[in-house]
Amino acid sequence: MGLATTDTALRYLEAWNWGRLTGHCLPTARGADLELATDWMTWGFLYDDQFAGPLGNQPARVARITENMIGVLYATSAAPKEDACARGITDILQRLESKMSAAWMARFRDDLKWYFLGVLRMTTFRNRLSQIDTRTAFEIRRLDIGMGAVIDLIEVAEGFELPEALFGTTQIQTLRQCVIDIVIMQNDVFSLPKDRHQQEVNVVLAMERSENLTTAQALARTSALVDEKVQEFLAVKAGMPAFYETLGLGATDRARMDRYLHCLELMIHGCVYSHAECVRYSTRSEHTQPIAGRGFIQDLHLDAGLELAQALTRTAQM
Repeated sequence: MGLATTDTALRYLEAWNWGRLTGHCLPTARGADLELATDWMTWGFLYDDQFAGPLGNQPARVARITENMIGVLYATSAAPKEDACARGITDILQRLESKMSAAWMARFRDDLKWYFLGVLRMTTFRNRLSQIDTRTAFEIRRLDIGMGAVIDLIEVAEGFELPEALFGTTQIQTLRQCVIDIVIMQNDVFSLPKDRHQQEVNVVLAMERSENLTTAQALARTSALVDEKVQEFLAVKAGMPAFYETLGLGATDRARMDRYLHCLELMIHGCVYSHAECVRYSTRSEHTQPIAGRGFIQDLHLDAGLELAQALTRTAQM
């Protein structure tokens, strides 16, 4: 795909070992499904990291890039052959379309759209971190962490899809949100050294600044919030048999739902292991520096995407 073009970039990719990280998060995935999920995780991390450098402080530019990426996502704008960023996500979508239904693809694309918008939203707050309270930090992170799309991949790994009517229920949405919030807090704890250096929105840092807490106090509060989310997850899970009965689910659908819940739990555990092992979250200085400009996507024609978006904007204005 041309997502890494220098020896330095390739060394970073090898050290980060996204395949192992993906395996932790989706431990039931095998073969081509695991490779596909790993490709998405690699693409997502590389895309996200480009905005940790100077580009992340240019919201107007990021807005145009975001518009272009959403156009690529829904195939409303042509992806230039030289645009590695668009080429990568298009490849992933095409491979998913051979496995998943149109309804699932629509949901996955929607989750990706909100991830792109979350990255843009993050850039609008970087220059006013001192004004962000804990609630606002959560709202920002719930989008830019991109976990909705990651959770969707459980169905790819398991070889079945949740019916859309079930997916939209309060129970499933609450369980997914619990996973997202727990992973946000995991991520922001492990990312503290990097986020202090790179000026990122971070829930723990927002607690420190807005509530005048020490780091130890903010970490203790974060731990308590994780416990609350775990208890909320378990409470909803305990009520699922009665929920199945209310909906009149048969044995096959009940078994699939139970499997889905188990995979959500595995993802919570797996994200802890991923953060603990991945050198991306190391406190060593070489891993707390932005990767932008080291031979990844920023050198790979994000500007081509920008130029396309500008052309589309001019066309729309005409």
